Amino acid sequence: MTLLTVWPDDQPGHVLLRTEDAGAITAELARIGAGFARWPLSGAGTGEAELLARYRDRIDSRITGPGYHAVDVLSGEPGLAERSANGAEDRFFVHGSAVWYLHTGREVHAVLCEPGDLLTIPAHVRHWHDGGVRPDHVTIRVRHPAEAAVAALPGVASTTDFASFEALAASRVGTWPVLSR
Repeated sequence: MTLLTVWPDDQPGHVLLRTEDAGAITAELARIGAGFARWPLSGAGTGEAELLARYRDRIDSRITGPGYHAVDVLSGEPGLAERSANGAEDRFFVHGSAVWYLHTGREVHAVLCEPGDLLTIPAHVRHWHDGGVRPDHVTIRVRHPAEAAVAALPGVASTTDFASFEALAASRVGTWPVLSR
């Protein structure tokens, strides 16, 4: 089950929100301009051509706007350094799990994604991800056309200060109450 945890970016031990409720996750991520949805999984296998063919209709629904949309399949790639991109990016999880950390304003949103999750990372949002010691996640990535660059935000998060993939995965219990802000 997907888990969302939110901290102040300068207090990684102070949880503002922790939930496994898909509606609460969708609403909270929408508040920061990100997206979350669940797509049904179909079939087995993780070959790039096979996955792209199997999910072609859903991929096509994400690339309807003008401009160049790059689509690829990534498997267990490292990502512990905070970065941002000029274009938005969708990640559809087809196998395994990993945590995507979105650093927006003065908060860090950690989304522990699992198969069937679709996470949209807005352009210019600083982010990193952690798939654990032996990452086994496979995602279909859709990169959307780049937008105009914006000024770099000050202060980069110390990615090692926030709960790791292993810590977040181990802490799930199935139904956590939504904590108020």
